[in-house]
Amino acid sequence: MSKKSFYIIIINLLLIINSYSNELKVTSENLEVDRENRISVFLGDVYAYNEDIKIWSDKLIVKFDNEENEIEELNAENSVKIIKEEITATGDIGVYYPKSEKLNLLGNVEVIEKNNYVKCDELYLDIKNSTSIMRSNSSKRVEAYIINN
Repeated sequence: MSKKSFYIIIINLLLIINSYSNELKVTSENLEVDRENRISVFLGDVYAYNEDIKIWSDKLIVKFDNEENEIEELNAENSVKIIKEEITATGDIGVYYPKSEKLNLLGNVEVIEKNNYVKCDELYLDIKNSTSIMRSNSSKRVEAYIINN
């Protein structure tokens, strides 16, 4: 297993997150808007996308900040799937903070790029500082399968 190949997977996943800066279109079966609390909740067969990224989940909560009307936080819940080019990341819950450029993917996390994959329970990415932490609970271990191409 090559450290270089492992870091390439993580760097490519970081590029996925930067795609949120583009316009994001969302479709779902239901939309609940709470203007007072500046929250939009998309429910049922949620599909969010732009030219760079595709996201699926059962529920997507979009929280806006109070001053600039920008997205403060994106919460994807249940059957989360993110696809960017040849990278697919899945998990139970995904939380992204655009301003601080941090992503947390929790529960049954799997990141696949070509024949390489990483499995764990929690993945934390700090895009600004180019760091990532992968963890699993005490009964499981982080699993990585890297193929040198």
